[in-house]
Amino acid sequence: MALIQWGVDCYTGLPEVDRQHEELYALVNRLDGAKADRGAMLERVLDDLGDYVRDHFALEEKLMLDAGVDAAHQDEHLAAHAVFIERLGEFRRHSVAGSEAAADEVLAFLTGWLKQHIQWTDRKMAMEIHTRMGTEAPHNMFAHF
Repeated sequence: MALIQWGVDCYTGLPEVDRQHEELYALVNRLDGAKADRGAMLERVLDDLGDYVRDHFALEEKLMLDAGVDAAHQDEHLAAHAVFIERLGEFRRHSVAGSEAAADEVLAFLTGWLKQHIQWTDRKMAMEIHTRMGTEAPHNMFAHF
């Protein structure tokens, strides 16, 4: 069973962002499946996830900048991205060191952070982008706000 599942509550109405969010969920599930392996498979999944989040975060940051999203929101959003990258590094250190309990704790943080960030922070970002760009936000986005 998947540790984390992408669903309509994650939808932003920004097609590339939504596609990447779904892939991020799949990568976190791969990480959960690979955590017991302290070898090459775990390293590969960690590398894939690290590369993917950097590319994804760069996309979100570009979209915010291009749309003229409020600077305070951008700063808060970028700081949140930095926290995720830092904790992903912690997971790598604990997993490689063989600390399964610590790796589980960091993985729980990563999954909780990702869900919360997408459902609240990214959807708020998307609503502002839709407003500033004059595009229609999906109606289901407003259920959480």
